[in-house]
Amino acid sequence: MRFLLSRTDALGDLIVSLPVMERIHSRLPEAEVHWLVQPATAPALAGLAGVAGVHLRAGDRELGELMAAGGFDAVLNLAHRDPQVVTAARLAGVPIRVARSRGRQIWQASHVLWQGRYASGRHEAVNALAFLSPWGWQGGAPALPELVLSEAERAQGRADLGGDGRPVLGLVLRGSGSGAYPSRDWWDRAVPVLAAAGWRPLALSPPEEGPLAPTDLRGLMGRLGACAAVAGPSTGPVHLAAALGVPVLCLMGLRPHHGPDRWAPLGRRVQVLQYPGPEADLAGGMDRLDPAALLPHLARLRR
Repeated sequence: MRFLLSRTDALGDLIVSLPVMERIHSRLPEAEVHWLVQPATAPALAGLAGVAGVHLRAGDRELGELMAAGGFDAVLNLAHRDPQVVTAARLAGVPIRVARSRGRQIWQASHVLWQGRYASGRHEAVNALAFLSPWGWQGGAPALPELVLSEAERAQGRADLGGDGRPVLGLVLRGSGSGAYPSRDWWDRAVPVLAAAGWRPLALSPPEEGPLAPTDLRGLMGRLGACAAVAGPSTGPVHLAAALGVPVLCLMGLRPHHGPDRWAPLGRRVQVLQYPGPEADLAGGMDRLDPAALLPHLARLRR
């Protein structure tokens, strides 16, 4: 059976959707799983076991050609804001087309998910697993995403970071989505606190705010993989780090739809720190967090 998993939105969305592929293979080992993703996020899937093909989202004509030639038995539109995926699948005669109850997808899909995500208390990875409901495979906890690096990529990451004997704490200074994150002024106050505790804080993302030369996504993954720990808000690079097995301290706000229950990174060594008090706004409100509050979490991650 050939599946196409469409995740044409952000990097973090793709990472938390990887358990869908694992669940398919756990129930149907001979299944062939393809991904439709944005060009910017596709490199994250390189070398990942179980990926039969990676297809880049381009124009609607190219999308139609992919559906017509792909021979897919099922298309799961995990990125619900890209409704043309389901339309193209229907026109190509794909028999199973799963979508959320959003816009015209309702009329184009063979299976519609009506259960809401907001205020549900479910992690986004669980929401993604719901797309497997036509087969009854949606229950239970998601597997942890696991990304891979080559030895050459790991070696280049270590070389990029350099070293002075202190453990490197990779910093992701801000997110690209709607989650909260501290201001750059807050990070400027936090860096000396982290350094005094024995860390070497190093800004890795966004690249224009760090000391290292810009690199591509695989290069960033190599640098994240070379860190002793990574700290930052819930955004793509932090999800990458968690999926690479790096200890992660995720800084999160209090917005119900963007809190840890839904958007905490999935990894074996993840700590979440929410700042205190009501949230005044998405960025500056987090500045009320005392940088020293990070230290016990980081100490626990080093054990």
